[in-house]
Amino acid sequence: MIPLRDKPYGGAWGIHDEESVKHLASIKTELGDRKKFLVDYKEWFTRDRTFEGISGFQNIDFSAGTTETFGYFYLQHIDRRLRLYKAEYFYHWMMARNHFKRSAELGVEPLAEGDVVVMSCPFSGTGKIPKDFYKILEQCDQLSIPVMLDLAYISISDIKELDLNYKCIHTITTSLSKVFPVENHRIGMRMTRDFYDDTLVAYNQNQYVNLYSVNVGQKLIEKFDNDWIFNKYRQKQVETCERLGVDVSDCVIFGIDSKDKFNEYHRGGEVNRLCFSRVWDGRIS
Repeated sequence: MIPLRDKPYGGAWGIHDEESVKHLASIKTELGDRKKFLVDYKEWFTRDRTFEGISGFQNIDFSAGTTETFGYFYLQHIDRRLRLYKAEYFYHWMMARNHFKRSAELGVEPLAEGDVVVMSCPFSGTGKIPKDFYKILEQCDQLSIPVMLDLAYISISDIKELDLNYKCIHTITTSLSKVFPVENHRIGMRMTRDFYDDTLVAYNQNQYVNLYSVNVGQKLIEKFDNDWIFNKYRQKQVETCERLGVDVSDCVIFGIDSKDKFNEYHRGGEVNRLCFSRVWDGRIS
Protein backbone atom coordinates (compact mmCIF):
# COMPACT_ATOMS: atom_id res chain seq x y z
CA MET A 1 0.00 0.00 0.00
CA ILE A 2 1.52 3.31 -1.10
CA PRO A 3 1.63 5.96 1.67
CA LEU A 4 -1.02 8.62 1.03
CA ARG A 5 -0.64 10.81 4.11
CA ASP A 6 0.93 13.71 2.20
CA LYS A 7 -2.00 13.99 -0.22
CA PRO A 8 -4.90 16.37 0.60
CA TYR A 9 -7.41 13.54 1.00
CA GLY A 10 -4.94 10.85 2.06
CA GLY A 11 -4.79 8.95 5.33
CA ALA A 12 -7.50 8.88 7.98
CA TRP A 13 -7.62 11.79 10.40
CA GLY A 14 -9.91 13.14 13.07
CA ILE A 15 -11.31 16.61 12.46
CA HIS A 16 -9.55 19.36 14.41
CA ASP A 17 -12.84 21.09 14.98
CA GLU A 18 -12.46 24.57 16.50
CA GLU A 19 -14.87 23.79 19.34
CA SER A 20 -13.10 20.60 20.39
CA VAL A 21 -9.64 22.18 19.97
CA LYS A 22 -10.69 25.03 22.27
CA HIS A 23 -12.09 22.64 24.87
CA LEU A 24 -8.97 20.47 24.70
CA ALA A 25 -6.82 23.53 25.42
CA SER A 26 -8.91 24.30 28.52
CA ILE A 27 -8.41 20.89 30.14
CA LYS A 28 -6.10 21.06 33.14
CA THR A 29 -3.07 18.79 33.24
CA GLU A 30 -3.97 16.35 35.98
CA LEU A 31 -4.29 12.64 36.61
CA GLY A 32 -7.49 10.90 35.60
CA ASP A 33 -9.46 8.05 37.17
CA ARG A 34 -8.83 5.03 34.95
CA LYS A 35 -11.65 2.87 36.34
CA LYS A 36 -14.23 5.63 36.06
CA PHE A 37 -13.13 6.53 32.55
CA LEU A 38 -13.40 2.96 31.27
CA VAL A 39 -16.93 2.61 32.67
CA ASP A 40 -17.97 5.98 31.30
CA TYR A 41 -16.30 5.49 27.93
CA LYS A 42 -18.01 2.16 27.32
CA GLU A 43 -21.36 3.71 28.19
CA TRP A 44 -20.58 6.77 26.03
CA PHE A 45 -19.67 5.01 22.80
CA THR A 46 -22.63 2.60 23.03
CA ARG A 47 -25.18 5.28 24.00
CA ASP A 48 -28.24 5.38 21.72
CA ARG A 49 -26.83 2.44 19.78
CA THR A 50 -27.93 -1.19 19.84
CA PHE A 51 -24.80 -3.29 20.18
CA GLU A 52 -26.27 -6.66 21.09
CA GLY A 53 -23.90 -8.75 23.18
CA ILE A 54 -21.61 -5.91 24.27
CA SER A 55 -22.41 -6.77 27.90
CA GLY A 56 -20.52 -10.03 27.39
CA PHE A 57 -17.22 -8.13 27.20
CA GLN A 58 -16.57 -7.46 30.87
CA ASN A 59 -12.77 -7.38 30.83
CA ILE A 60 -11.90 -3.77 30.01
CA ASP A 61 -8.47 -2.13 29.84
CA PHE A 62 -7.16 1.27 28.91
CA SER A 63 -4.87 1.16 25.86
CA ALA A 64 -2.73 3.58 23.89
CA GLY A 65 -5.32 3.97 21.15
CA THR A 66 -6.52 0.88 19.29
CA THR A 67 -3.03 0.18 17.99
CA GLU A 68 -1.62 -1.02 21.30
CA THR A 69 -4.43 -3.55 21.51
CA PHE A 70 -3.49 -5.12 18.18
CA GLY A 71 -0.09 -6.37 19.31
CA TYR A 72 -1.49 -8.17 22.34
CA PHE A 73 -4.10 -9.92 20.21
CA TYR A 74 -1.49 -10.98 17.67
CA LEU A 75 0.82 -12.37 20.35
CA GLN A 76 -1.92 -14.74 21.46
CA HIS A 77 -2.50 -16.03 17.92
CA ILE A 78 0.84 -15.60 16.15
CA ASP A 79 0.94 -19.27 15.07
CA ARG A 80 -2.36 -19.01 13.19
CA ARG A 81 -2.96 -17.84 9.62
CA LEU A 82 -3.94 -14.16 9.61
CA ARG A 83 -6.99 -13.29 7.47
CA LEU A 84 -7.60 -9.68 6.39
CA TYR A 85 -9.55 -7.81 3.75
CA LYS A 86 -7.73 -5.78 1.14
CA ALA A 87 -7.73 -2.07 2.07
CA GLU A 88 -7.66 -2.97 5.77
CA TYR A 89 -5.65 -0.68 8.06
CA PHE A 90 -2.02 -0.85 6.88
CA TYR A 91 -0.76 -1.88 10.34
CA HIS A 92 -2.47 -5.26 10.01
CA TRP A 93 -0.98 -5.93 6.59
CA MET A 94 2.46 -4.99 7.95
CA MET A 95 1.95 -7.61 10.65
CA ALA A 96 0.92 -10.14 8.02
CA ARG A 97 4.03 -9.40 5.97
CA ASN A 98 6.61 -9.15 8.76
CA HIS A 99 5.47 -11.34 11.65
CA PHE A 100 2.95 -13.99 10.61
CA LYS A 101 4.33 -17.00 8.77
CA ARG A 102 0.97 -17.45 7.05
CA SER A 103 -1.64 -14.95 5.89
CA ALA A 104 -4.38 -14.75 3.25
CA GLU A 105 -6.87 -12.21 2.01
CA LEU A 106 -10.43 -12.63 3.25
CA GLY A 107 -12.83 -13.73 0.54
CA VAL A 108 -10.17 -15.21 -1.76
CA GLU A 109 -10.19 -18.65 -0.16
CA PRO A 110 -12.39 -20.28 2.50
CA LEU A 111 -11.86 -19.76 6.19
CA ALA A 112 -10.33 -22.75 7.93
CA GLU A 113 -9.46 -24.00 11.40
CA GLY A 114 -6.21 -22.42 12.47
CA ASP A 115 -7.08 -19.01 11.03
CA VAL A 116 -7.38 -15.74 12.96
CA VAL A 117 -9.46 -12.82 11.66
CA VAL A 118 -9.13 -9.08 12.13
CA MET A 119 -11.81 -6.72 10.79
CA SER A 120 -12.33 -3.01 11.23
CA CYS A 121 -15.97 -2.08 11.62
CA PRO A 122 -16.67 0.44 10.16
CA PHE A 123 -14.28 -0.97 7.58
CA SER A 124 -11.12 1.03 7.01
CA GLY A 125 -11.49 0.87 3.24
CA THR A 126 -15.03 2.23 3.00
CA GLY A 127 -16.27 3.44 6.38
CA LYS A 128 -19.13 0.95 6.07
CA ILE A 129 -19.85 -2.42 7.68
CA PRO A 130 -17.39 -4.90 6.10
CA LYS A 131 -18.56 -7.06 3.22
CA ASP A 132 -20.13 -10.35 4.40
CA PHE A 133 -19.53 -9.25 7.99
CA TYR A 134 -22.04 -11.55 9.65
CA LYS A 135 -21.36 -14.42 7.27
CA ILE A 136 -17.71 -14.31 8.30
CA LEU A 137 -18.61 -14.21 11.99
CA GLU A 138 -20.93 -17.20 11.57
CA GLN A 139 -18.18 -19.19 9.89
CA CYS A 140 -15.68 -18.19 12.57
CA ASP A 141 -18.11 -19.41 15.21
CA GLN A 142 -18.41 -22.77 13.47
CA LEU A 143 -14.64 -23.14 13.04
CA SER A 144 -13.58 -21.70 16.42
CA ILE A 145 -11.61 -18.91 14.73
CA PRO A 146 -10.76 -16.00 17.07
CA VAL A 147 -11.78 -12.55 15.82
CA MET A 148 -10.74 -9.04 16.75
CA LEU A 149 -13.02 -6.14 15.82
CA ASP A 150 -11.47 -2.71 15.48
CA LEU A 151 -14.20 -0.11 16.13
CA ALA A 152 -11.92 2.93 15.82
CA TYR A 153 -14.37 4.66 13.47
CA ILE A 154 -17.63 3.73 15.20
CA SER A 155 -18.14 7.12 16.90
CA ILE A 156 -17.80 9.06 13.65
CA SER A 157 -20.33 6.85 11.85
CA ASP A 158 -24.08 6.46 11.62
CA ILE A 159 -23.87 2.72 12.26
CA LYS A 160 -26.33 2.29 15.09
CA GLU A 161 -26.70 -1.49 15.31
CA LEU A 162 -24.23 -4.36 15.60
CA ASP A 163 -24.71 -7.96 16.72
CA LEU A 164 -21.71 -8.84 18.89
CA ASN A 165 -23.13 -12.07 20.31
CA TYR A 166 -20.84 -14.28 18.22
CA LYS A 167 -18.63 -16.33 20.55
CA CYS A 168 -15.73 -16.09 18.10
CA ILE A 169 -15.33 -12.37 18.87
CA HIS A 170 -12.39 -12.39 21.25
CA THR A 171 -11.46 -8.71 21.38
CA ILE A 172 -13.16 -5.40 20.65
CA THR A 173 -11.18 -2.18 20.63
CA THR A 174 -11.98 1.47 20.03
CA SER A 175 -10.44 4.89 20.61
CA LEU A 176 -11.07 8.64 20.59
CA SER A 177 -8.44 9.50 17.98
CA LYS A 178 -10.89 9.90 15.09
CA VAL A 179 -13.52 11.73 17.14
CA PHE A 180 -11.42 14.44 18.76
CA PRO A 181 -8.03 16.10 18.01
CA VAL A 182 -6.22 13.71 20.36
CA GLU A 183 -4.34 11.41 17.99
CA ASN A 184 -1.15 12.08 19.95
CA HIS A 185 -2.76 11.47 23.34
CA ARG A 186 -3.41 7.78 22.56
CA ILE A 187 -6.75 7.25 24.32
CA GLY A 188 -8.25 3.85 23.68
CA MET A 189 -9.98 0.89 25.25
CA ARG A 190 -9.81 -2.88 24.90
CA MET A 191 -12.73 -5.17 25.76
CA THR A 192 -12.38 -8.95 25.83
CA ARG A 193 -14.94 -11.69 26.29
CA ASP A 194 -12.62 -13.96 28.30
CA PHE A 195 -9.97 -12.90 30.78
CA TYR A 196 -6.43 -13.27 29.50
CA ASP A 197 -3.63 -12.30 31.85
CA ASP A 198 -1.30 -10.37 29.56
CA THR A 199 0.87 -7.35 30.25
CA LEU A 200 -1.83 -4.87 29.23
CA VAL A 201 -3.91 -6.24 32.11
CA ALA A 202 -0.87 -5.88 34.39
CA TYR A 203 -0.31 -2.29 33.25
CA ASN A 204 -3.91 -1.45 34.08
CA GLN A 205 -3.94 -3.23 37.42
CA ASN A 206 -0.86 -1.32 38.49
CA GLN A 207 -2.00 2.06 37.08
CA TYR A 208 0.97 1.90 34.69
CA VAL A 209 -0.92 3.78 31.98
CA ASN A 210 -1.04 7.42 30.89
CA LEU A 211 -3.41 8.85 33.47
CA TYR A 212 -3.02 12.34 32.01
CA SER A 213 -4.54 11.05 28.77
CA VAL A 214 -7.23 9.32 30.82
CA ASN A 215 -8.17 12.72 32.23
CA VAL A 216 -8.29 14.27 28.75
CA GLY A 217 -10.56 11.51 27.52
CA GLN A 218 -12.86 11.89 30.51
CA LYS A 219 -13.25 15.62 30.01
CA LEU A 220 -13.99 15.20 26.29
CA ILE A 221 -16.71 12.57 26.67
CA GLU A 222 -18.29 14.60 29.45
CA LYS A 223 -18.45 17.66 27.16
CA PHE A 224 -19.49 16.10 23.82
CA ASP A 225 -22.06 13.46 22.86
CA ASN A 226 -20.92 10.39 20.93
CA ASP A 227 -22.65 11.57 17.73
CA TRP A 228 -21.61 15.21 18.03
CA ILE A 229 -18.93 15.24 15.32
CA PHE A 230 -21.05 13.13 12.96
CA ASN A 231 -24.09 15.39 13.27
CA LYS A 232 -22.02 18.57 12.99
CA TYR A 233 -20.28 17.55 9.75
CA ARG A 234 -22.76 15.26 8.01
CA GLN A 235 -24.18 17.95 5.72
CA LYS A 236 -20.68 19.18 4.89
CA GLN A 237 -19.72 15.61 4.01
CA VAL A 238 -22.72 15.25 1.70
CA GLU A 239 -21.94 18.56 -0.01
CA THR A 240 -18.26 17.70 -0.42
CA CYS A 241 -19.09 14.30 -1.91
CA GLU A 242 -21.56 15.87 -4.35
CA ARG A 243 -18.96 18.43 -5.44
CA LEU A 244 -16.29 15.77 -5.99
CA GLY A 245 -18.66 13.23 -7.51
CA VAL A 246 -18.02 10.48 -4.96
CA ASP A 247 -20.26 8.39 -2.71
CA VAL A 248 -21.09 9.29 0.88
CA SER A 249 -19.55 6.94 3.43
CA ASP A 250 -21.19 5.90 6.68
CA CYS A 251 -18.19 7.58 8.36
CA VAL A 252 -18.47 11.34 8.25
CA ILE A 253 -14.83 12.02 7.36
CA PHE A 254 -14.80 9.87 4.20
CA GLY A 255 -15.96 9.96 0.61
CA ILE A 256 -15.84 6.78 -1.49
CA ASP A 257 -14.82 6.86 -5.14
CA SER A 258 -16.24 3.85 -6.98
CA LYS A 259 -15.70 5.31 -10.47
CA ASP A 260 -11.90 5.57 -10.43
CA LYS A 261 -11.94 9.36 -10.55
CA PHE A 262 -9.32 9.51 -7.78
CA ASN A 263 -6.99 6.61 -8.50
CA GLU A 264 -4.19 8.31 -6.56
CA TYR A 265 -6.13 7.34 -3.41
CA HIS A 266 -6.26 3.64 -4.20
CA ARG A 267 -5.57 1.53 -1.10
CA GLY A 268 -5.77 -1.94 -2.59
CA GLY A 269 -9.52 -2.47 -2.40
CA GLU A 270 -12.37 -2.11 -4.86
CA VAL A 271 -12.82 1.63 -4.28
CA ASN A 272 -10.73 4.69 -3.49
CA ARG A 273 -11.12 6.34 -0.07
CA LEU A 274 -10.87 10.09 0.44
CA CYS A 275 -10.54 11.65 3.90
CA PHE A 276 -11.78 15.25 4.13
CA SER A 277 -10.72 16.13 7.69
CA ARG A 278 -7.54 18.11 7.09
CA VAL A 279 -8.99 20.05 4.18
CA TRP A 280 -12.03 20.98 6.25
CA ASP A 281 -10.05 22.14 9.28
CA GLY A 282 -7.37 23.91 7.23
CA ARG A 283 -4.35 21.76 8.07
CA ILE A 284 -3.78 21.03 4.40
CA SER A 285 -5.04 22.63 1.18
